[in-house]
Amino acid sequence: MIYGYIRVSTKEQNCENQRRIITDKFMVDEWVEEKKSGMIDFSKRSLGGLVERLKEGDILAITELSRLGRSLSMIFEIMSLLKKKNIRCVAIKNNFDLNPMNKNDIISSVLMFAFGLSAQIERELISERTKAGLVVARANGKRIGRQKGKKIYYVKLRKHEKEFMDLYRNGASINFLAQKYHVQWTTAKRFITKYSKMKHPKPLTEKFQNSEQHKIL
Repeated sequence: MIYGYIRVSTKEQNCENQRRIITDKFMVDEWVEEKKSGMIDFSKRSLGGLVERLKEGDILAITELSRLGRSLSMIFEIMSLLKKKNIRCVAIKNNFDLNPMNKNDIISSVLMFAFGLSAQIERELISERTKAGLVVARANGKRIGRQKGKKIYYVKLRKHEKEFMDLYRNGASINFLAQKYHVQWTTAKRFITKYSKMKHPKPLTEKFQNSEQHKIL
């Protein structure tokens, strides 16, 4: 059987592009898709279950080696398992074909190392460039991250402040309030805690009454 494996890291990414690349080359019998980070151990992803189900002679089709994992060691571990089970793995964009039945399999092993190592080096270089850029930015006086005192005070709840706190004072649970205003429980809890510590200005009517009394005196 031919299995097509597709992985994207976030819910915003689309699987269709990978599916199209694979179907251009193979008539896939079964698809396995998941939206998880490649840093998660493959045994804790759908990929782990797929590798266990694969039988000798099956083909695992992917768009590129980085779909299997985001570290060289993980890619090697997966490839080693596939090789032991006599599973052919094809990474289309890498022009990589691991075929244990092929007498020239040593070439595939070398290519696997080269592609995996290149991917890891590229990620490390990107990380180093990012860190270096932050150092330069800080050296030039640029503030990185949220500035102290500039945090927006729970925007989603601030516009419902009076109604929210009235409900809470009348016995509404934090869980109920969180669901009603579509926020996390922790956000609702922090809002209540923050609100209770804030110094709120007196209502205008109260200010007016006090000023009138002062005039009379």
